[in-house]
Amino acid sequence: MSNSRVTAAAVAAHLRQCGGSAVWPELVDAFSDRMRAGTRELKQVLRGMLRNGELEQGAGGAWYLVDLAETVEGIVQQHGKTLSVEGHEIERQRGSRIRAGDRVRARIVDDRAQVDEILDQSTRILVGELNWMGRFPYVESLATDYRGRVHLVSRPDVGTHGDIVHVEITGEDGQGLSGRVVDVVHGETVLERAIQTQVDGLHIPAVWPPAIGDAVAALPAAVPNRLPKGRLDLRGLPLVTIDGETAKDFDDAVFCARQGVNFRLVVAIADVGNYVKAGGAIDMEARTRGNSVYLPGTVIPMLPEELSNELCSLKPQVPRLAVVCDMVVTSAGRVREFSFHEALIRSWQRLTYTGVAAHLKGETLDVEPEVLASIEALHRCFRALVRAREKRGGLDFETHESRLELRNGRIAAIHPEVRNDAHRLIEEAMIAANVCAAEFVEQHGALALYRVHGQPEALKLAQLRDAFAMAGVHLAKEVNPRSVQTALEQIAPRPDAWIFQMLVLRSMQQAVYQPGNIGHFGLALSHYMHFTSPIRRYADLVVHRAIKAILRGKPPAMNEHELAEVGAHISFTERRAEQAERGVDGWLKCDFVGDHVGEEIAGRIGGVTEFGLFVELDGYYVQGLVHISELGQDYFRFQPHAMALVGDRSGMRYRLGDAVRVRVREVRPPLGRIDLELVRPGGGRTAGPARREGGERPPRGGERRGRGRRR
Repeated sequence: MSNSRVTAAAVAAHLRQCGGSAVWPELVDAFSDRMRAGTRELKQVLRGMLRNGELEQGAGGAWYLVDLAETVEGIVQQHGKTLSVEGHEIERQRGSRIRAGDRVRARIVDDRAQVDEILDQSTRILVGELNWMGRFPYVESLATDYRGRVHLVSRPDVGTHGDIVHVEITGEDGQGLSGRVVDVVHGETVLERAIQTQVDGLHIPAVWPPAIGDAVAALPAAVPNRLPKGRLDLRGLPLVTIDGETAKDFDDAVFCARQGVNFRLVVAIADVGNYVKAGGAIDMEARTRGNSVYLPGTVIPMLPEELSNELCSLKPQVPRLAVVCDMVVTSAGRVREFSFHEALIRSWQRLTYTGVAAHLKGETLDVEPEVLASIEALHRCFRALVRAREKRGGLDFETHESRLELRNGRIAAIHPEVRNDAHRLIEEAMIAANVCAAEFVEQHGALALYRVHGQPEALKLAQLRDAFAMAGVHLAKEVNPRSVQTALEQIAPRPDAWIFQMLVLRSMQQAVYQPGNIGHFGLALSHYMHFTSPIRRYADLVVHRAIKAILRGKPPAMNEHELAEVGAHISFTERRAEQAERGVDGWLKCDFVGDHVGEEIAGRIGGVTEFGLFVELDGYYVQGLVHISELGQDYFRFQPHAMALVGDRSGMRYRLGDAVRVRVREVRPPLGRIDLELVRPGGGRTAGPARREGGERPPRGGERRGRGRRR
């Protein structure tokens, strides 16, 4: 470089020589002999080029020449709360008006998409809360892909203040999106409105297309009680299903027996693939749905009920087609050998978690002697599998979940969800079968979808280590599942242990489906597939088809590219189902708390941010926000390493895990929002969760149910 001044032209020329981008240290080094006023001169040139649109700065800090950036056009896709275009995650700015379904033009900077222009707006209906307050009504969006107000181009003909409405987006103005109210989301109860809002807002397919009717009509009326050619006859094996009291779709049955010092463990799974043919109407709709969505008192099934609740449901005392994993498990919990078979089975009993758990504690179980012996062996096998999990270091802790007791579409009471040994033994049996499925596919060089769970990101691990350190617990520098489990066990006696379990879960990457194997961090497993729930998860059906193709000596149903596409889609539908479950759950709990506006409630700080404290209300399993402005006249600073807000003058410190008392100020159930204020010493009265008469929601079923404990 010569000794001339730093200019925009010189910077642009240098960036072109570097392939279009460079990071700050590289630029400083390149122009060091030109900068007479130090780096300030270079910064001024870069800022000027940024203002003029000649440069962009990526998320990683690199500077890019705009005219050399790759440009793409495409339809915006949604993956949980993330939006992408042509496979690149979109950088969303504050006030962003981009929605899923928009057709956009974007530049790729640092492998992320920066949207330059919305070419066509999405025609998808938006769901939101109608606000009639003031001169100009508007709709507060409840959509996950767009948060903000939708300004109405005309006064609505339907709806009153607080109604949930459908909005057609017609354009945008200086303040955001604009549109018109189409109709009101109806529902006689809070529960019905909450469910319909989530289904509409997340665009969850809930209506069967016409083609499904013809496909269902072509299904057999029942399973004949005769052995089909090529199938193993296991009708004499005392298999049983173990599920929640209100379950209707039974897709797994188990049997166990002692074999010397080892165990024979048989897991029989409904043969959905026998009825759902690849490429058929039912298959295409199941792929679109991706999974069943379980909501309080209802389910949006992946398969028509004629399959999920009838032909493929392993009901007692009727013949059913199954794909069976037959394992030999050692006393140390290692699967020594296994085999897969297509079989004809007959479940001997339909048992419940409650009944089996009571039996394991000494109560009588009214079943045949053969079933009783199987349950006893299964419990011993479960203990061996748990020892193996502990040895390899797989994470296993009680999640902080609740069960809702409902009456007339509202919460009557909230109960802690407790896993018993019946839940655990089925979960361990299913995990063992899932591992065998992955090994079987690998052994035969076939392709299917792995359930993968990557290593946590370094930054999140550092934050997790800080959190444990504040609690006096050392988390090893080399973090693996065993070290995390050890730290959790040390903190388990604390009343705020659930917060650290939550922090661990938040530090982890999300488990996804893909054809490439990277292992499962949480379970400390090198290979893992979902095989045990084909009624409610499309991934399991994909794995079934791969296993059956191997058994029959046929070519695989999907290539790697097709598997990658399906894996990405059903990973999205799983996140979508989780959002719906959380949305309905949060709405109902906020509605419940709404009965206590103005009252004091005990709570615990479950989150600290620069704008306030998130406090979980004891007994309600829901969090509200104490805004930083409610903490008093002091100036509070956020200290991320201490996970605390600290007052400048008073030194008052509000830390993660602190017990507090709060007063409920305002509740907005559709938005899932509870505003709280801290109660000063010496005032108020307490209010615990009130009870109304009511029924129960089906208990969450752990890994095997695809909800709650998702592995």
